[in-house]
Amino acid sequence: MTSISDYSTSNKIPNILIIGVGGVGSIIAYGLDYNKKSNVSILVRSDYTKVVNSGYTIDSCDYGFIKNWKPNCRIFPDIQSSTSLKPYDYIIIATKNLPDIINFEKIINPIVDEKKTTIILFQNGFGNEVPYLQNYPNNIILSGISHIGSHNINTFITQTQKDKSFISYFYNKNIPLQIQNLKTNHFISIYSNEKNDVNYFPDAQYYRYRKLVYNASLNTVCALTGVDTGRLEFFGGLDKISIPIMYEIIGIAKADNVELPSDVINSVVHSDDGDYFQPSMLVDVKKGNPMELEVILGNLLRKAKYLNVDCPKLSFLYDLLQIVQFRLKENRCLIPPLPEKRPIYKEKFYS
Repeated sequence: MTSISDYSTSNKIPNILIIGVGGVGSIIAYGLDYNKKSNVSILVRSDYTKVVNSGYTIDSCDYGFIKNWKPNCRIFPDIQSSTSLKPYDYIIIATKNLPDIINFEKIINPIVDEKKTTIILFQNGFGNEVPYLQNYPNNIILSGISHIGSHNINTFITQTQKDKSFISYFYNKNIPLQIQNLKTNHFISIYSNEKNDVNYFPDAQYYRYRKLVYNASLNTVCALTGVDTGRLEFFGGLDKISIPIMYEIIGIAKADNVELPSDVINSVVHSDDGDYFQPSMLVDVKKGNPMELEVILGNLLRKAKYLNVDCPKLSFLYDLLQIVQFRLKENRCLIPPLPEKRPIYKEKFYS
């Protein structure tokens, strides 16, 4: 018999580990640390030595200018070293979501305690929860949707848009709803403060679809064209390409019994007003990093196929971005090397 005590906080002050301290993860980490209601540790890979020595410099519209910030607990370079602080009450995953390259649901296995550890996915995308629910059927999985403009460039964090987050639970049939609700609200209580805007929302899928109206139409098109959202509008791409794509996303959501608000397109279009904002996929392309293509477009299109929803614009955009993704992977040696000479396939015939 499952009880609330099975999922209660293991420590008087909850232990939190944040994996992925980029633009979003760094502000989450700082906000939790600022509240002084939890023991905050971070896992940093490529910038580990620099962060240990100098911390982060944060220029935040929420918190101001902070130099040499480090979390109040520990900084780890990898999962194995982070096992030293087990058990964790919350593990926040704020990495890029690249299931075609890396599977974090398997990587975090050594630091997840059954029932006790709540996993929070502060990541872009759709269908993110599926592999976690499969691997951790007795753990609570939360959804963190962050509407924030923030980038991390060599440990210098620039936050230009307020941290507005929506926290929900991904429904787990093995755990009573009362417990999933309590855990969701407990996390909100240790993350929320007078500087940010953290809200509970009971329907994770609703906000995942709502975020896709932006990410699958603006984030993607900016990545493909190489322009920010302001220039996309000035150059005609918003009206001709992105808004028609938004209607396709709304149609998929409706077929999945998710009714998005009538003003969702207007809200999304004006979300970057006053800012020549570069969405995350565009930043990735500029850096030469693989994009979150599968979780933003691939999973959405697979859902559309399952629901028998035709979405030709999204499909064409996905086909084009797959080529860009292969180029990015090739440059990072993430796919097998191509033949030195291009093969000639005589059996192919085009008429």
